[in-house]
Amino acid sequence: MKIDLIFEKYFRFLTLLFWPIICYKWIFIQNKYIEYILFSIYTFCGLVYIIAIILYYTKEKKLRDINLWYRLNTSTSYILTLSNFLLFPTNITLLYLKFISIFVYFYFSCKMVFKFKNEEGVVGIISSLLLISIAIFY
Repeated sequence: MKIDLIFEKYFRFLTLLFWPIICYKWIFIQNKYIEYILFSIYTFCGLVYIIAIILYYTKEKKLRDINLWYRLNTSTSYILTLSNFLLFPTNITLLYLKFISIFVYFYFSCKMVFKFKNEEGVVGIISSLLLISIAIFY
């Protein structure tokens, strides 16, 4: 199995793990202990992915690859969104960092779609718009 396929599957896993955590906050009765556990699990999985993909792309000397930056910004945006959404909803500095990361995520998603003709960026555009709407209206 190629390492790129492993990174792709792990990235999809992280994306699919993120949205049920967001839905948990809205659907179920909140419990700070469970929210902390969910955030810790996602952050650990996300940081493992970030470190592994940075090491791989550094080793392969592909640091200018759009997939690296798209995936790093996706993971960072998701981690910052969960931290602001679950643990620190009143922290204004974290809110600003979250908005910056979401706008960078939106930028790289648009760049993937319009410059590199990669359809994965469409998912990023929709996801970043959902994250912005969650941040504004919650």
